[in-house]
Amino acid sequence: MAEFTRDENELGALWLKSGPKGDYMTGTIAGVKVVCFKNDKKPAGSKQPDWRVLKSTPKPEATAAPASGQALSDSDIPF
Repeated sequence: MAEFTRDENELGALWLKSGPKGDYMTGTIAGVKVVCFKNDKKPAGSKQPDWRVLKSTPKPEATAAPASGQALSDSDIPF
């Protein structure tokens, strides 16, 4: 198996993925996890970028709410 040698000019790597809202890229740039979204809603002749690069953040976990939509009381908490 050939040994991988990293290019000293490489800042990171991105992978193209598809989701329900369209294509996006994920990866690492300079040791920071990033996600890139295509900037589709730009007017013709605009100087806006084609892609936006954002720091990747974990999605917040959904909190369980009562099925009835009522607020929780102290007696609903099991401790």
